[in-house]
Amino acid sequence: MAEIVFTRIDDRLLHGQVGREWVKSEGADLILVANDKTANDRQAQKLMNIATPLFAEAIFWSIDRTIAEIESKYEDNKVLILVESPEDAYKLVEAGLDITSVNVGNMRQLPGKDEINENVYVSKEDREFFKKLKDKNVSLDIRTIHSDQAADENILF
Repeated sequence: MAEIVFTRIDDRLLHGQVGREWVKSEGADLILVANDKTANDRQAQKLMNIATPLFAEAIFWSIDRTIAEIESKYEDNKVLILVESPEDAYKLVEAGLDITSVNVGNMRQLPGKDEINENVYVSKEDREFFKKLKDKNVSLDIRTIHSDQAADENILF
């Protein structure tokens, strides 16, 4: 069974910061971008692959495929999962994937979103999904890079 070593919410998905910092610090050798749009966008995949370190592999699956296949398809890998939103993270947890902690890295400023910190902006719907994650005993780790001090998860509710 694949070992999920890290799950991150980042609306940029796979980029240099993730490839340089998080993959190495978490000991991952497989980066799974779980995103319905990116799963079918070869151009976006090519751009994201630039950030993939040489010692790791990146795959781009839909949320449903991730739920159905990750734990059996990559049995000997340490997997870092990237999702775009708290809703997507919740879907993975609700489906029974072994996720006990979710890192909240970057959620851009958009209309209807409130600032949590300089990198995280959340809507009312985002807050509801963070609450659902918390109700499933998932800890929320709010920091952009590994060396940052984590913010109190209660600011998300």
